[in-house]
Amino acid sequence: MKFDYIFFYTEANIVCIIILGILLIHDRLHSARQEKQIWFDRTLIAHILYFLSDIGWAVIKNSQPPRSREPVILFNFLNYILLSVIAYEWFMYMAASVGLRARNRRSIRRLCLLPMLVSVAGIVIAYMTAPFFWVSENGELNDLYYPMMVAVPILYLLAALVFSMIKAKETESREEKQLFRLIGIYPLGIIVFGQIQIFILNAPLFCFGCTIMMLFFYIQNMQTLVSVDSLTRLNNRGQINRYMAQTRYKDNTRIYIMMIDINCFKEINDTFGHAEGDRALILVSDVLKQTADHIRTPAFLGRYGGDEFTIFIQTQDGDEFLEQVAESIRNSLAEKQRENQLPYELKVSIGYDALRDQNDTMEACMIRADGKLYENKRASGAGR
Repeated sequence: MKFDYIFFYTEANIVCIIILGILLIHDRLHSARQEKQIWFDRTLIAHILYFLSDIGWAVIKNSQPPRSREPVILFNFLNYILLSVIAYEWFMYMAASVGLRARNRRSIRRLCLLPMLVSVAGIVIAYMTAPFFWVSENGELNDLYYPMMVAVPILYLLAALVFSMIKAKETESREEKQLFRLIGIYPLGIIVFGQIQIFILNAPLFCFGCTIMMLFFYIQNMQTLVSVDSLTRLNNRGQINRYMAQTRYKDNTRIYIMMIDINCFKEINDTFGHAEGDRALILVSDVLKQTADHIRTPAFLGRYGGDEFTIFIQTQDGDEFLEQVAESIRNSLAEKQRENQLPYELKVSIGYDALRDQNDTMEACMIRADGKLYENKRASGAGR
């Protein structure tokens, strides 16, 4: 019976190792080596090492007595360290993702490492001073061992949860809210699965839970990367095209396409540099996000390309409502300009049109909206 359990436990961990290994290889081949990706890959590696160590512990734990104390000490010590490493590296991944400014200071980095180092030192000293307190002569663990084992990891994971949820509450981007919430949910999953395995079920639930959480998080993260513009965090051109292909004329709702273009954007780049041009794009995208949140009607935002943006609005109101939206965008941009003390005018030209009937297409409607945009640009005397 014990052999069957060891085989099942080992098989489960090996499957999880293979899945995480595939994620690690894919991430290294297809992702830019940004700080947060480096921490994510380190977290994957720590999980893989933990699952390998856990296989050894399962074999030792379910072997016939008497058990040798040395293997019990070795594998529990490895599990203890690796679990803390997993939690610490996820905390650092969170810090890089939410942009905690102090994370790269040497003093702050040492402070973040301190709980793990103190905990590991404590368990080493405990084994040296009172080895039979933690591990009996027949290889049985003291009941206090597991609470001590999870204390520091829970500290890191709860800190990651709190910081990510605070950041999700502060940001106005829906995509970033979702990402930060996922970063916070992962620690909850680890804590829940780990506690169930330790105190309720004698099954490899921790490896399955961690792998499912990492796989789900990775898929969501990759979906964000392929569908969201990296600079403005708006939907990219591919997502715009997909939205247009799925949208059809409705009898009881008007579907508008609004095209927005930054006035004199080339002049901003040429005069103040591309970094300032990127800043202008980000400020405009922030205003569009705020506007979409305030109008309380279905709105789909995207960066069409360059300095051109688009908003798809479904409403039962007419052109007057769209004029109000356009005016709100212009007023918010003027306010952004004053707040940021920009050395140039941050203005946009706007054109919009609606689907006319069942025979009309989104592509034709966009062409009309784009034509009206350039009419607005010419009328205001704004250049590219």
